[in-house]
Amino acid sequence: MTRATFALIAGLALLAPLEARADFHIRSPYEIDFGELEIEHNGAASFDRNPNNSGATSYTIEFGTGLTPWWHSEIEFGFNRNPGFNEPTLLTGAVTENTFQLTEPGEAFADLGFYVEYGQTLTSGKHAGPNEVTFGPLIAKDIGRTTHTVNLFLTRELGPNQDNHGLDFSYAWQSRWNLWAPLSPAVEIYGDAGQLGRSPRLNQQQLIVGPVGVGALQLDKLGLGHAGRLKYEIGWLFGATQASPQGTLRWRLEVEIPF
Repeated sequence: MTRATFALIAGLALLAPLEARADFHIRSPYEIDFGELEIEHNGAASFDRNPNNSGATSYTIEFGTGLTPWWHSEIEFGFNRNPGFNEPTLLTGAVTENTFQLTEPGEAFADLGFYVEYGQTLTSGKHAGPNEVTFGPLIAKDIGRTTHTVNLFLTRELGPNQDNHGLDFSYAWQSRWNLWAPLSPAVEIYGDAGQLGRSPRLNQQQLIVGPVGVGALQLDKLGLGHAGRLKYEIGWLFGATQASPQGTLRWRLEVEIPF
């Protein structure tokens, strides 16, 4: 069975009853980490002059490893707070994420992968949310000292608390200048076009863009062991449409420990 066939079967198998988190993270087809334990935290907080649009936060804690040299799997727990006054921060979902590397780096015009996640909502009552499945291609291309990565995702809500019965299209882009391993500059874009066939006008879609710093350090340089890496990202994303918060702070920490 080829990698592409396996990834397709996995994606179709997850199209069955599954709130996924709203963290901002560029998924790369290189994120396999075979032979390593990965512990990851993602977070995002939005800010806006309108208090009804400000105060949304999202946090995750994830544990993952490469099951094969081309298949990476993670288990994630997501915590979210809706924008507005007196909103609680809740444990909203348990998610399983899978990344499949479909091509070897450099063997094709672009490096390809496939991503699929399945999550189960953990909220109920007035805070109840839908189950979700998200899947789509990962595309990366090195040009000189720069790396450009694109994620194209479809999301389907499932379960009794779904808001719609269609497919939602979202996308993400990162262009990174690989200047220095401990800290390299990047620009990121995150957008949500809404339901396919019923997408609102662009100014009513979610769209944020801004600068991000991306880096990694060996753990032995930090006195934290003889092997492994600490990876980190932090950025400020500006709202580019009326439907987007004016500013979003996003961060990511990841520890990779070989075993």
